[in-house]
Amino acid sequence: MPIGPFAIYLNANARRVSPDVVGQIEELVPPDDIFFASTPEDGDQFARSILDRRYPTVFTGGGDGTVVQLINCLWRASLARPERPPLPALGVLSLGTGNALSLLVSSGSPIQDLKTYVTNPSLDTWTISLVDVEGRLFPFASLGADAEILSDYVDFKNRFGAGRIKPLFQNVGGYFAAFFGATAPRHIKGFVEGRNLTVRITNLGAEAWRIGAEGARGRLYRSGEVLYDGPALVTIAGTTPTYGYGMRLLPWADRNAGFFQLRISNVPLTWSLLQIRHVWDGTFAAEGLFDFYASEVRLEYSQPVPFQVAGDVAGMRESVEFRVVPEAVRLLRFL
Repeated sequence: MPIGPFAIYLNANARRVSPDVVGQIEELVPPDDIFFASTPEDGDQFARSILDRRYPTVFTGGGDGTVVQLINCLWRASLARPERPPLPALGVLSLGTGNALSLLVSSGSPIQDLKTYVTNPSLDTWTISLVDVEGRLFPFASLGADAEILSDYVDFKNRFGAGRIKPLFQNVGGYFAAFFGATAPRHIKGFVEGRNLTVRITNLGAEAWRIGAEGARGRLYRSGEVLYDGPALVTIAGTTPTYGYGMRLLPWADRNAGFFQLRISNVPLTWSLLQIRHVWDGTFAAEGLFDFYASEVRLEYSQPVPFQVAGDVAGMRESVEFRVVPEAVRLLRFL
């Protein structure tokens, strides 16, 4: 039986998981119900303990990467057991940088959300699908310029994110600095040299659809048909509309539990920036933007491209396969 009605899993390396925040959490949660992860190995160990104790709810904080890490640790721990125990509901606290998942469930102040739950435990949950890539589940991922900007941001933060300018690299301003300081000059050079990234996307599921106006299903594609073959600056896949900072890059991603949204963009980055308000609120439309509902696809690129999963840099890829995992996890909605 669980030691308490819920547990909390924290990323010790997250910026907002400060001693003050930890102290406030310890006033609300018994010590035996707090799992404080410092390494990836801690995650697997704690996931096994969480399932052993059968917590109905686990709160987690530290950003989208921490949430996704915990989901995958719990998923692996469950798969390793013959009885396949269900995953607990997850309460996502805003204790990271992008916080895309916490925004989906209206999480505000992490301590206030926790206090509200302690006072009046909620049973209101939202079940979401996830996408599997290389045995790892995620709510959103991308290849191309988006992942390239993230990689440049991480590099800038490691090189310059200290001292007086450190606050610049702890919010969205750091991404703009990385874009103008590294990503954009690299793309301009590639354009001048005539380099052009292309991708061929094949439907591996039973059915896929081109997305039309307001998220309506358009042309049907059968298994083995090519969804897209051409230039691509960015390719995004996900089951949740929101990226970090509330940006709705996949506005129809949660329309169908058995499908994810796949977006291919060959829109110039400069034009996307000029239309940033529409990009942010999910109303962006332009030639060179292609959207699909799919359950399983293979992406094959003309050259290795940067890859990011839920806001974490994941190296370079020439080929990947995405597969939907319907109704994979329940997220607690805050009152």
